[in-house]
Amino acid sequence: MESSRKPLTTVLAEAIAWLLAALFAYTAVSKVYDWQGTQRAMYNQVFPIAMADVLLYLLPLVELGVAVLLLVPGWRKIGLLMSVLLMVLFTGYVAWVWLGFSGRVPCSCGGVLENLGWGEHLVVNLMFLVLAVIGYWSHRKVRNGKSKL
Repeated sequence: MESSRKPLTTVLAEAIAWLLAALFAYTAVSKVYDWQGTQRAMYNQVFPIAMADVLLYLLPLVELGVAVLLLVPGWRKIGLLMSVLLMVLFTGYVAWVWLGFSGRVPCSCGGVLENLGWGEHLVVNLMFLVLAVIGYWSHRKVRNGKSKL
């Protein structure tokens, strides 16, 4: 009698993909929902206005795109890889501000994260970064047929 249970690495990779998809969908929707707040926050950043103009439109699109990649099993590997990349960039930015390298502290977080300090935001980002790495590693393991219970 064969068991219909999925191997732990398969469940782990899928759960992490869904969690990251929810995170990226939430952040994208919150940016669009509070468009004026997003604009103010983006123009208050320490990088050039031209970069803020691009990121203002690009970030929600990229976040939604990554969320879709994470939800489609055939595209999940690239979605997990993109999640790692985005979380490295976001975490690096938060660490840069938290460590005081920006010269001033821009206020740019919306949704749930706007009530967190930069140190707390850094911890949240680090947790999601670790999850993204574990998800990518688990997915690779599943795809290579090395998954075990």
